[in-house]
Amino acid sequence: MCDLVAELRRCEADTANLLTSGAAKRLANWRRYENDLPELNSLRPASHTRPTSTARWELQQKGGRSLEQIVIDCGNPPFTDDDIREARATLGV
Repeated sequence: MCDLVAELRRCEADTANLLTSGAAKRLANWRRYENDLPELNSLRPASHTRPTSTARWELQQKGGRSLEQIVIDCGNPPFTDDDIREARATLGV
C-alpha cells in the first residue's frame, strides 16, 4: 500500500527544492488533511492553486516527485481510474 503522507511530503519538498517556494506553499494545503486519510485521498486542489502542466512536467524532468506521479504509482485505491487517467494525460504518459 502507498504511504500517501510520505509521498506528499516528498512532493512538497521536491517542489520547494526544484521549482519555487511559492508553489510548495500552495501545495502544503494537503497538510490540513494529514490526519484524516479519507479526506486526504480525495483531495483535489483548486485550479488556481495547481501548478501548471509545464511545472509538473519540469518537476518530473528534474527528478522530483509530482502529484501526478503519486496518483499513478499509488493507483486505485486510493485514487480513482479517472484520477489516474488525468494524471497520465497531464504527464503525457
